[in-house]
Amino acid sequence: AAVQQPPPDEASEGEGQARAAPLAGPMATRRRGHSPKPSVRRESEVSSDGGGESSDGGGSPSSATAGGATRGLTPEQTKAGESKLAKVLTRLKFGTPMIFAFFLLVWLGHPYMVGLVCLLQTGLFRELVNVRYKPAKERKVPMFRTCQWAMFAVAMVHVYGRVFVKLGLAHSVAHRAPPFLGSIVLKSIKYYRLVSFSAYVAVFIGFVLSLRPGLYKYQIGNAVWTVGVLMLVVWQISGTTELIFSGLVWFMLPCGLVVANDCFAYFCGQAAGKKFIKAPFLALSPNKTWEGFIGGFLCTAVWGWYFAEWISRSQWLVCPQRNMDHFAILDCEPDSVFQVQTIPWPSEDFVLMTLICKPFQLHAAVLAIFASVVAPFGGFFASAIKRAYNIKDFDSLIPGHGGFMDRMDCQFLMLLCTNVHYRTFVQAAETLSHEDLLRIIGAMVPASRENFLGKVLTEYNCTGTCWPA
Repeated sequence: AAVQQPPPDEASEGEGQARAAPLAGPMATRRRGHSPKPSVRRESEVSSDGGGESSDGGGSPSSATAGGATRGLTPEQTKAGESKLAKVLTRLKFGTPMIFAFFLLVWLGHPYMVGLVCLLQTGLFRELVNVRYKPAKERKVPMFRTCQWAMFAVAMVHVYGRVFVKLGLAHSVAHRAPPFLGSIVLKSIKYYRLVSFSAYVAVFIGFVLSLRPGLYKYQIGNAVWTVGVLMLVVWQISGTTELIFSGLVWFMLPCGLVVANDCFAYFCGQAAGKKFIKAPFLALSPNKTWEGFIGGFLCTAVWGWYFAEWISRSQWLVCPQRNMDHFAILDCEPDSVFQVQTIPWPSEDFVLMTLICKPFQLHAAVLAIFASVVAPFGGFFASAIKRAYNIKDFDSLIPGHGGFMDRMDCQFLMLLCTNVHYRTFVQAAETLSHEDLLRIIGAMVPASRENFLGKVLTEYNCTGTCWPA
């Protein structure tokens, strides 16, 4: 039956009531004395009840299914579910090749892993400085982007130069390079601090000369931002090279713990999110839940224990590399930290229980706690940056994953913690072997080496064998 339109005087009461009149058709019919039709639930009403079953129960398609939705769900719920599924499939599609590429680099060896870290640092720096990039202003500033990249280059040269000289890798490169290049490398070892300082001064003066009236605030703000980014992506990861050449396990372990915690927290949050704890977890990441955080912590602790035992079986992963050979052959006696022992816990003076395991597994348990409790705050910090600058991802380089920063935000603190932990509790307990001494002596410049050996011969009476005087 046609719905009677309201008289003109009612329509004049407001445009909103005139628009609402067609939606109130059945009620308007009833008010005007017309008998209503028998109550029949329309398809839209069935779908709004959330029920996806038809009223006859005879297996006919439900209204939600007819509307393009999954059975038992509304079209909106179905669309959201399909969107989540599409995101997961996209992540798997592009994440799986990245995992295989990572293990390929592990198989190739230590120098290639250092190259991967350098590549990641370059990508991270690019994404973070682009956060504050404003083309309209920077077109008026000559060489400003060049200054930013020059700052990054100086920081990388200084950090890696110091690490390579400390580990004796620079001398290894010099000895394996052609004579002309080898002599240049040896000279650069002696003067690398002066070269780094001179480059820093040149970049600093260039930045000051690039300042333009009316853009001081923007330029100074970006310069301070650049220094902060350098602290994140260069200084925090400066000890990673030392970890890699001390044994690939010390690099694979922290990376694996962060990835595992991310996965476990996601699946625990999806399975039990807000079913036990209704309180919000953190305003910076509203999708995070307490169930995901706690479940990720427990699962990561268990997984890290067995993951550490598994990777420590490989001699390729536990043996350190002392040179820059592209395809080195590593053959070493695994350190005691990778051998099964009987360990009193928590200490020999106060024993609550005795553990039969590798000490490396205990180190992994401590790092797993850090990866689950502290490292996620790197991700929260990245979320704060994205909210502050109103961006969804730092880049669209990796479909389904975003950019390097979206994948590496928790790794900064984790790698820094692993470096501190290794140098405090593992390296400090080691004694120098004859190979370490020979490497240190070989890294000395010829004059210093000759002076050192002369003092050794003076200190010890060496006639075939050396005994204290």
